[in-house]
Amino acid sequence: MAMNGSGFEELSRAHERTKADLARATRELRALIGIGLRLAAERDPDALLDLILTTAREITWSDVGSLYLVDIDRSGTRCLRFRLVQSDSLAVPVKEHVLAIGAESAAGYAALRGEVVNLADAYVPPPGAPFVVDRAFDQQTGHRTKSMLVVPMKTPKGEVLGVLQLINRRPEQARRFASLEDIAREAIPFSARSQDLATTLAAQGAVALENSRLYAELRAAMAAVEESQQRIIRTERLRALGEMAGGVAHDFNNVLAVVVGRAQLLQQQVDMPDVCRQLEIIERVAQDGAQTVRRIQEFSRMRRTRPWQRVDLAEIVREVVEATRPRWSDQPQARGVTYAMRLDLSPVPAVTGDPAELREGLLNLLFNALDAMPQGGSLTFSTGPDGDRVVCIVQDTGVGMSEDVRQRCFEPFFTTKAEQGTGLGLSIVYGIVTRHGGEIEVWSRPGEGSRFTVRLPIGVEIPTAAPAPPAPPSGGSARILVVEDEATVRDMLVDLLSGQGHDVVAHQDGASALARAREGRFDLALVDLSMPGMSGWDVAKGLREAQPQIPIALVTGWGDQIDVGDARARGIDYLIAKPFNVEDMTRLVSSVLALAQSGSR
Repeated sequence: MAMNGSGFEELSRAHERTKADLARATRELRALIGIGLRLAAERDPDALLDLILTTAREITWSDVGSLYLVDIDRSGTRCLRFRLVQSDSLAVPVKEHVLAIGAESAAGYAALRGEVVNLADAYVPPPGAPFVVDRAFDQQTGHRTKSMLVVPMKTPKGEVLGVLQLINRRPEQARRFASLEDIAREAIPFSARSQDLATTLAAQGAVALENSRLYAELRAAMAAVEESQQRIIRTERLRALGEMAGGVAHDFNNVLAVVVGRAQLLQQQVDMPDVCRQLEIIERVAQDGAQTVRRIQEFSRMRRTRPWQRVDLAEIVREVVEATRPRWSDQPQARGVTYAMRLDLSPVPAVTGDPAELREGLLNLLFNALDAMPQGGSLTFSTGPDGDRVVCIVQDTGVGMSEDVRQRCFEPFFTTKAEQGTGLGLSIVYGIVTRHGGEIEVWSRPGEGSRFTVRLPIGVEIPTAAPAPPAPPSGGSARILVVEDEATVRDMLVDLLSGQGHDVVAHQDGASALARAREGRFDLALVDLSMPGMSGWDVAKGLREAQPQIPIALVTGWGDQIDVGDARARGIDYLIAKPFNVEDMTRLVSSVLALAQSGSR
């Protein structure tokens, strides 16, 4: 059958339309593929949301677009939270807000049902529409919503993550609306093809959002693992430093015990004012050194030295702030410097600990914060419960710390304050918190201040009371066994006690001392802890077997690292920390003699 001219032309036009449709579909497919690749590559959440909305408006010729994400409100109810708005023609001043997921709005309905809403005119919804279009939004923003395409962003599993709201489709892609009248006159409905494209892009966007969320969770998990590893490394490094510092402190205490003891003995024996004055200077400097050693031991000590009690950490904060008022209020104001002290103290359960130590720790954190704000600033203390922990946060607006300084700030002797700092303040805080079974973390950035977070456990068992103090001094002479491997310390003890009229037998090791103890009775044994061969604990055990009633004093440079209750359980009656004063040793011997005379042992 022959085809006439008009039929051929119609076929030709149909062919051209098919070619044009195919070309358009190919362009759209390529565009969607390109958009998918761009979405998949974007990791920044805010940039991803902007890209989703921008591309959705581009492929649908939308003049205005907004994006909502599914969120949880304060009551725990799912809602749509506004995140982004874009407009090419007229400004749309939108404030942050939330929409209920339900029929109260087209966006809420789309999120609830997971269905697309396509309105030719938002002011004239189709009869029986299961949702409401609220004109109040346009009245508040001075805008005109005409055509509207609302597309849920659904994952392949059907979960709605958000909603794309595309408004006022332009008759031409480059067309801009100059007025509300232009919108009412020229905005056209969204075509079925536009709806398909927007639906496909919304699905891609949902996958990209899900991937971005998973990527963020993965990064957070990796950061948590890295922080945990760094915390373990810091803890181990600080533990090693603590052990080293404790060892150094022990050796220094042995030296200082000799210096202090000899200086005090010479002051008692010399009647020359100039010489006595020089000896007093030697003693004073040695005592200052002993104080520094004690601060080192505060960092390394892991045992309590006083009975613990129930402590209200918020009340401790109030006491510290009030006690230091001259330091952060009166004195700075006299120099023209102002500190704003803020307390945000929520009621917290009691912790168990040493209130004096906790005060010292918070005091050091307060002083550290003030030092970081030489020109003034704000310092905030806050407390609150956190599961089985009580949290205290100390935050300042000071100069902050670099990452390297932050990593090392708890190390003993590490300081950024030159000659004005000892480098022991924060290390002592670390020791106190660790001793209380807690953790301390620090966040800081240069120029943004620092935040120290202390977490202490609730419900630690309160230990039994410490032993009663020694009895009052009494006169008399005693037979004393001295067991000390350091010759200088041993000789000093012999000279001190012999000079007071006591019969002193000295040995440099535990084995020979125990052999002597089996030969004759002693009124008191002074035993060093760290000795080669037999330790002070072993010697004390042997002495108890040889002479069950002998009073035993452990004389040690480890000082506060020894728990009093543990020492008594192992046969020790008294603890004497090096360096000791002559008066301390005199008081101990007199106490033992007084107890013996009263028949207490």
